[in-house]
Order: sequence, then structure tokens, then C-alpha cells
Amino acid sequence: MYILLFILVTGLLIKFAMTTFFNDNRLHFSFDERRYFSDEKAIAKIMRLKLVNIERVFFIVMTVIFVIGAVMFFSGGITLGIWLLIGVIILQLVLNIVTDFRLYTAFHDKSNLVMMVIWVGLIIGLIILTNIYIL
Repeated sequence: MYILLFILVTGLLIKFAMTTFFNDNRLHFSFDERRYFSDEKAIAKIMRLKLVNIERVFFIVMTVIFVIGAVMFFSGGITLGIWLLIGVIILQLVLNIVTDFRLYTAFHDKSNLVMMVIWVGLIIGLIILTNIYIL
């Protein structure tokens, strides 16, 4: 079961790296910016948000936590290793919250607020389910 968690988080990080660093069609991992391409002012607003820089910082932090979690897991600290892997997933959700908040401040689209509530709910659910599963 734990191997599936490693595969999930590894896939998340690979997709994150491919989208952020190697994809010519998309600039952002945390949202689909193509929705805003019809308006030049919207594109300029997105560029001023500097979400790419925020995403790269999150990617580096998530990768470091993943490596530490993998080392902890395979060196015998299974519980701490699992929590660090879950922490990577939670960081992805926190990145989504930050992105939606920044987009809301720029465009005042209420769907971003709804998504923030959903992301918080997912984080709470993930923490509860992890506690139930590990304990």
C-alpha cells in the first residue's frame, strides 16, 4: 500500500517538473492559464502575479520533503516517512490555495473562493484519513 503512495507522489512531482520546466504550451502547474488567453490584460495580470516563481519554490520544497520522507521511510521511520509524503500532497493543495487566492485578488472570480474552500476541505480530510489509517 505504501508503494502506491510513493508512486502517486513521484508522479505528482514528475508532472509538476514537466509542466513547470519543460512544457512550452503551459507556464503554470497549479492552474490552466489558457482560460485567460483571450484577453491581453488578463495575461498581463497573470504575469504580474509571478505565480511561476511561487510554483518553483513549492516544487523545490516538495522535492526536498519527498526525498527526506523516502529516506526516513526506508531507514525504519515508517510513520514519519508516510507523514512527510502526505505533507508533499498537502503542500500541493496549499499551492492550489495560494494560486486561487492570488487569482481571486486579480480577477475577483468567486469560483476561486469556492475552490479554496474545497482545497481546505481536502487537506482536512487527508489529515483525518491519514490519522485513522496510521493509528
